[in-house]
Amino acid sequence: MKRIKLHDMVGLPAKEAAFVVEYIKDFAPSRAAEAVGYAADYGYKLLDKPDISLTIERILQERLEVNMIDTDWLLFEMVDNHMIARQQGNINASNTALSMVGKHKRVDAFAADKIKVSTDADVMDRLVAARKRIADKSEDENDDISFM
Repeated sequence: MKRIKLHDMVGLPAKEAAFVVEYIKDFAPSRAAEAVGYAADYGYKLLDKPDISLTIERILQERLEVNMIDTDWLLFEMVDNHMIARQQGNINASNTALSMVGKHKRVDAFAADKIKVSTDADVMDRLVAARKRIADKSEDENDDISFM
């Protein structure tokens, strides 16, 4: 495991720096707060402090860079997981991995399912058309519309 560098926490009080060290072990704010002497529910408040959140972000970013974890790595891992699961006959795990690959920003296999509304005029046109369909349908049925 990579050591946290002191310069990453310069400016934090000692107790808050200790919280950061504990928090990045398992990302459990309540446990980390208790471990350094705060009340358990205070951990979430500590995460809202800009200096603490920036320190955590900097440390995590450095971890990603050192371990060379990026979007390419993630995509390759998901494809590998799909292949392994398929070979083992675990269709659920295979489908889960495929779904994640399909949602990946480089693949974006589900882009056709997305509805793109570019202007307020588009929204208004849709609302007018929907109201017209409802009006036409209610004239045909002579029934009140109910949403229950």
